[in-house]
Amino acid sequence: MSEMNRSLEGHAALPTSAGLLSRLAAERVLKAGISLEPLMKKSGLPLTLMTDPDIRVGARGQIDFINLVAEALNDTLLGFHIAQEFEARELGLFYYVLASSATLGDALVREERYISVVNEGIRVRSRKTNALVIDYEYAGVERHLDRHQMEFLITSTVRGCRQFTKLELVPTYVGFIHRHEGDVSEMERLFGCRLDFEAARDRISFDLQVADQPLVTADPYLNKALVKVQEGVILQQHRMEDPFRTRVENAITPRLPHGTVNIGSIASDLGLSPRTLSRRLAEEGLTFSAILDNLRSELADRYLQNKDLSVSQIAWLLGYTEVSSFAHAFQRWTGKTPSQVRRGFLRSANPDA
Repeated sequence: MSEMNRSLEGHAALPTSAGLLSRLAAERVLKAGISLEPLMKKSGLPLTLMTDPDIRVGARGQIDFINLVAEALNDTLLGFHIAQEFEARELGLFYYVLASSATLGDALVREERYISVVNEGIRVRSRKTNALVIDYEYAGVERHLDRHQMEFLITSTVRGCRQFTKLELVPTYVGFIHRHEGDVSEMERLFGCRLDFEAARDRISFDLQVADQPLVTADPYLNKALVKVQEGVILQQHRMEDPFRTRVENAITPRLPHGTVNIGSIASDLGLSPRTLSRRLAEEGLTFSAILDNLRSELADRYLQNKDLSVSQIAWLLGYTEVSSFAHAFQRWTGKTPSQVRRGFLRSANPDA
């Protein structure tokens, strides 16, 4: 097994990540004087993360860990903050194969091709239409679990575009599938545009001509050599096939707040007929309604922990037109009302209150 694919057995289930974001977050925990080991154990990350630079971690575990770190540090913009401050050359050969490309468009093609070297759970697609569009998707990882890693990815991309061209490039659009509570003005100042949360896709767009911008770091000879190395790496990788259930969940997530989830719309998003979608799920012992119920249940638990969201707002975020419909469904899932569960969360957070 190659060093690139080496992982700690029992910790780094496929898909895996090189773990840089986990290490950067762990450094912040240590600097804050907070105990790191409990957070790592809870997220399933290997305890040798900080001493073995070659070990890979589970992509899902990394997301869980970043969420725990953000909570421990009380930093609602953790991924965004890390993306601004880390040394991009820590990405290793992946950084240099992008930086040595001839144009920004070429660098984005390299990112799309080799992103799995950094994280097998991420897919990137860049294309030219009436704009330069960069889309991010998760493979083998449920999108609704994450917020901070996607903000890290998109912020890092914009930062890299500016560094490579030495131009203060301003996106025409930045969208995130997830919801964001709190002040995002700091993010908007950096991006230079309004941010679209609860969007249909995780996306960055630039003016079309940006793709042809030459990179000040271009080196055709180095790039040729690095492309050869990266091609060898991805040939050795286990290509992560996105479980069908996860594909369905990730198609449902951005539609929920807009009330447009039904088997027809999701089948269309996946390029299938409703009948084929139902058959594929049945082969795995699943139904569309069960997946939708489970996803709503998981999100409801998370939203109820946020005291700033009313029960009616949560119902809307989950795609219910009536609060009573949400309340009935929630009682079916848990045997309790949303208000009862929320009071339990609040007591756990403030045991002395």
